[in-house]
Amino acid sequence: MTATPLNARIRIGDAGEVLAAVPHLLGFTPADSLVLLGLHTAGDTATFGLTLRLDLPPPEHRRALVEYVSTGPLVRRGVTGVIVVVTGSGTVEHGPPGDPPPDRSDPDPAPGDDVDAPQRELIALLRDGLDEAGIEVLHELWTDRLEAGGSWRCYDDPVCGGRIPDPKRTALGAAMAASGSVTFDSRQELQRLVAPESEQVLARWSARLTGMTEDREREPAGVGVHRDVSIALAGIRRTAAGEALTEDDQLRILLALSDHRVRDLCLGVALGESALAAEQLWLGLVRKAPEPEVAEVAALLAFSAYLRGEGALASVALERVEAGRPEHALGGLLRRALDTGVSPKEMAEMAKDAMTDAQLMIEQEES
Repeated sequence: MTATPLNARIRIGDAGEVLAAVPHLLGFTPADSLVLLGLHTAGDTATFGLTLRLDLPPPEHRRALVEYVSTGPLVRRGVTGVIVVVTGSGTVEHGPPGDPPPDRSDPDPAPGDDVDAPQRELIALLRDGLDEAGIEVLHELWTDRLEAGGSWRCYDDPVCGGRIPDPKRTALGAAMAASGSVTFDSRQELQRLVAPESEQVLARWSARLTGMTEDREREPAGVGVHRDVSIALAGIRRTAAGEALTEDDQLRILLALSDHRVRDLCLGVALGESALAAEQLWLGLVRKAPEPEVAEVAALLAFSAYLRGEGALASVALERVEAGRPEHALGGLLRRALDTGVSPKEMAEMAKDAMTDAQLMIEQEES
């Protein structure tokens, strides 16, 4: 689930341009997916809002998916219209046996390049479910692949179709690139961004953190919380200044964040001018942190990414939390927020509450 972070007005014309926008709206190019482009309509103008991607369900799970879609994030965000996109899982027919395949460089559909758009039962169920929820289905599209030259078809019009322009060469693609946003070629590529750097690094860091934790356990209670807050904030300031952090620096930051009060106070950094520097620091630490320390920094990364509208990055960061600590309280809270469509603004208010609670716990311990 994504709310695109681009603060620009880009006009999108035909269905091919809409499909070319999907990778940029999600942050990656989806395959074998159902994508719902939520829109807020006012008169003749429709503005993109929430973009929701789901795996294509097996037949026995279609109704459950439709129930979730028609009662969940789209409704919570006040979406009034939806463009439904199915990508993949289609059959392309190339005409009589022995005929050459159609020329994929041709910008228009060619005779014999007929496509049997799949998932028609799902589309019909979605149409009914969204109609009951008061959300208008504006268009229903299928494409074999969301990339330059991909063939697309409309579900309700057999002569409606075409080729997708190169997403990187559209006005939206240029604007996203200029803003510094990255569109990944696949969700797997996005997952690799937060994947462990190497087993050797994880093992070394795990051993060092164990020794450092044992040293801290001998400290008097309450001695280290202010020091740990200072360590974490100093790491963010140094990252913002372009200073390289040593391995010792990074290990001390990870250890500081293992105190959930320090972690919760660091949530607030995503609300200020140092947000991108903090996210850069969390991203670097996620790739090196072993269990269980990775959960805290991955949760901070997920929160920061979602606050910027990067729902896909937030989701893969939470997968790192869930893989090792499915019971993690903050990770579970963030996952529920993503799944139910809590807005970045509401997430920011949650962070302020968590910061206040953390500060009160520190003050109570000192009194």
